[in-house]
Amino acid sequence: MKIKINILFIFCLIAFFAFPSQGWSQKKAEIIKNKWASKPVLIDGVLTDWTDSLDLYNDVTKLYYNISNDHENIYFAVKNNSEENLSKILARGLSITVNYENSKSVGQTVTFPILDRTPGKKQVETEEPEAKEIQRRIISKIKEIKVEGFKELVDGGISLYNTYGIKAAMAFDDKNDMIQEIAVPLRLLGIEPDRTELITFRIRVNGFEGSTTIQRRDMNYYDDMYGGAYGGRNGRYGRGYNGMYGGMPRDNFITTKISTSTEFFIKSTLAVRQN
Repeated sequence: MKIKINILFIFCLIAFFAFPSQGWSQKKAEIIKNKWASKPVLIDGVLTDWTDSLDLYNDVTKLYYNISNDHENIYFAVKNNSEENLSKILARGLSITVNYENSKSVGQTVTFPILDRTPGKKQVETEEPEAKEIQRRIISKIKEIKVEGFKELVDGGISLYNTYGIKAAMAFDDKNDMIQEIAVPLRLLGIEPDRTELITFRIRVNGFEGSTTIQRRDMNYYDDMYGGAYGGRNGRYGRGYNGMYGGMPRDNFITTKISTSTEFFIKSTLAVRQN
């Protein structure tokens, strides 16, 4: 009897690791309805092409979002007005994973933004930069999009100006909310335009898994890059630019709940053009 149990246990382990996507696809997911993009979405971090101004909201991640498609691409728009999310997204990015129903793959993932961590020349500033200037500096450091799981692409960073058709942009609106737009070609996802199966999407705000004690440079390098000028009085969340744009205390290490990633799953079929 003991031998049979051990064999069964080993078989279960093999099955688990051989089919990792099963647990992923069985995650609790909300069913939504994709919207048809009557014209290609301009990926610029501005919500002009999203007439509903993102009417979907997730409580776990505190993100507003929407998804649309045409015959060529799937388009994602995400709006964040959470200080905690802003720090995490600027440090580790937002990841969107796409996987169609019954697929044996773990899905293709796009992570954005990926900021250039090369230390810049410290700027000596006599006055605290305005919010829009801080935003401009942060956006200027975005150079890449990270991709994983695409058959035609090598895992890793690709240029914002890549030739694969993956597009991404980030901007801040007039309320200082962070807006992200991402477009991914259906062909790269292996999805036919007329596919009727449910597609599973995972939207994940990346954290610092494995530890709640985080080195300051790893969590945020913007303070050093821009001369540590973000502790001023004009911050949206009551802690100056340190809070609003992911700045950190002057200690070398901090312990914070911000280390936890948050995510949610949704399912939808591709929208079809209405005649």
